[in-house]
Amino acid sequence: MLHRVILLFALFAGLVSATGIAQAKLSAKPNILFVVMDDVGVDQLSLFGYGGAGVGPLAPPKTPSLDALAKVGVLFRNTWSTPECSPSRASFFTGRYPLRTNVMAALLPSDLAASQTKPFEMTTPNILRSAGYKSALFGKFHLTNSPTNPQTPSTDPYKGSSVTELGWDYFKGWYDGGPSEIDTTAGGIAGAGTYKCGYVPTTTIDPENGADSGACYKADGSCTYLSGGTPGHSCVTSGGLLVPDQTCNLPQGKLPEALKFNQENGYYVGRMAENPRPGKAAVLKKPQDPASRGYRTTLDANFAIQWIKQQPRNKPWMATLAFGAAHTPYQPAPASLINTESTSLANDCSDSAADSRALMTQMIEALDSELGRALVETGIAKRDSQGTITLDLKKSNTVIVVVGDNGSFANNVRLPFDPAHSKGTVYQTGVWVPLIVAGPMVKSPDRAVESMVNIVDLFQLFGEVAGVDIRKAVPSTRGIDAQSMLPYLVNPAKDLSPIRQTNFTQYGENERSTSHVDGTCVIQSINTCTTLFPTKSLCQNGYGGIWYGAGTDVTLQPPYDETGFQTCCQVNQYLHSISAPTAALLPKSSYAVRDKHYKLIRQTVVDYDPANPSLGNACLTVATDEFYQINQAQTAPLLDRPDGQFANNLLTPGTEPEAGASQLEGVPQASYNQLVQTLKNTLESYKACPGDANLDGKVTQQDMADQKKWMRETKGASTWWDMNSDGYTNSTDVTALRQITPSQCGLLPGQTR
Repeated sequence: MLHRVILLFALFAGLVSATGIAQAKLSAKPNILFVVMDDVGVDQLSLFGYGGAGVGPLAPPKTPSLDALAKVGVLFRNTWSTPECSPSRASFFTGRYPLRTNVMAALLPSDLAASQTKPFEMTTPNILRSAGYKSALFGKFHLTNSPTNPQTPSTDPYKGSSVTELGWDYFKGWYDGGPSEIDTTAGGIAGAGTYKCGYVPTTTIDPENGADSGACYKADGSCTYLSGGTPGHSCVTSGGLLVPDQTCNLPQGKLPEALKFNQENGYYVGRMAENPRPGKAAVLKKPQDPASRGYRTTLDANFAIQWIKQQPRNKPWMATLAFGAAHTPYQPAPASLINTESTSLANDCSDSAADSRALMTQMIEALDSELGRALVETGIAKRDSQGTITLDLKKSNTVIVVVGDNGSFANNVRLPFDPAHSKGTVYQTGVWVPLIVAGPMVKSPDRAVESMVNIVDLFQLFGEVAGVDIRKAVPSTRGIDAQSMLPYLVNPAKDLSPIRQTNFTQYGENERSTSHVDGTCVIQSINTCTTLFPTKSLCQNGYGGIWYGAGTDVTLQPPYDETGFQTCCQVNQYLHSISAPTAALLPKSSYAVRDKHYKLIRQTVVDYDPANPSLGNACLTVATDEFYQINQAQTAPLLDRPDGQFANNLLTPGTEPEAGASQLEGVPQASYNQLVQTLKNTLESYKACPGDANLDGKVTQQDMADQKKWMRETKGASTWWDMNSDGYTNSTDVTALRQITPSQCGLLPGQTR
């Protein structure tokens, strides 16, 4: 293929010492493979200098595919995400912080359209289309709500076609935020709780309920007798269900009555979805469909491989391979994908922290193996005689980006990182993620960049790779937070000045239906209360929590015996009333900003008032600042720990916002003041414009026309113009939209473009 060489000359003021000029030679229109790892923080990978100090199945995951990419690319060792998956994914593809997209947290069934990625956004596939790219997304989506959950109606107005409506040409994967709970009946073979891994184990692992042979049935009635090895695991991996110690003795096409192929089962049975092309109705598969069965990480890779191999050589493409691993639930991976020697520690799915960590190691290694297979089978990489991956990205004309969407979760965090302040928080363990970029433009590969990078910057990088100026392509009313990463790739000079002087992340509450409130759950492993889980089963079985919502097993007095508690404030009031330790609470809002050495965290928490601790009294809203010195030292970085043995908050706990300067002096005081101002400037760079769903910076007749259109199409359900957040769009919302005056809206003030 003939390549047109594009010379990109960009003047980056103060970014490059001496000349101040960054130069790049990019092959015309390189392909882009964007790989997202789920819940894999920087703490997991020895490649970045971490991974803990365990041995055997507790050792850091072995990741030869990521290692091979690092040798031909650049490690970004100081990358911030948001604390949860949905806002991070929105940031990847829009270049905008959550305060602009309104996707503040992981999307739940009751979260409304207003907090889902809007089809009016200029997403990466929309930007790349102007440069001739075709784009596809495989695996996890989660920028909108799931249309595949049979228990809860979707609040996504597109009902399954949202991926293509957001700009992608094709999608195949999963709309849910993570795999389902593990089916401990193994497809109806035994009672609930019998098979914690979701399949029949061997007798070595479970002498009472295990089996070393059995009949493996598929949903179409076919059957194969399996004996030796791990028949239960092999059967579920192939999409089947094992009947222990039985042969295939039923008439052809006949299934045992006990088998239930309609049950989801963690990484092995889901609800696959496909958006064939823009304007085409979504295809939503049921659990019993063969397309929904098999190891999810393998299926994710298969989807991407098939599409990439079908692309014409003269047309550039971008494929996003968004693995579901290593999101909960923790479930054994197929043995063929594991690099670390497996033991029973990682194959009985006990509730122990050691077991779940060993399982996470398996899941990360399986991800790495399937990534390697995808690279080889698409021709991007080759394997040498020892099986080692080799890459010539100039020859394949491919840019590869691998990133984690947020920090690791709870007890699967690896020391010395902080399990109590992990995923879901703006602390370092919750937002510090691995990032690798490799491609034909990389000069002097196999190096690391210590300068700050934010995941929104990937939006600009994708534009730069495709030769698109994102600030010309995106309307000025949107506000772009992305900054350039290209100088770090094309200029290996160690004296290259940092592009970002500060970094930013946030967590908040999505707009949730006022007509539907989920219950509360206290995750026991980290003693933290949350309202993020919509069901009792997910709280208890998926996260080992205590459910305090409707149907709680906790004995409560009227009127809470019927309704349970709907807020974590109520939970803490109750715990105080029985003289039990109260739970840590996820903040109502959290912001973090940092410079090279210091980090400011500002949080607002709604908790019970110690002066009025009885149930039913008003909750107390408290905002505080925390201030830390942090670094990226390998092996043992200096982290932000607010409490415990290693607490290092430089401010007195409970310090009110902006009141910390009086407690500091010298450099810390100056940094604190500067970060306070940086936070203020960032938050004030956006002006909310209620009713402006099409993001043009004002409410016009077009918004009113679109509101009526979507009311008809959704039959009055959740839309982007549900003005009172009750989950419906009706005449009340029409009236509210008409009452907005021009003074309530306007262009974004103070946004630098």
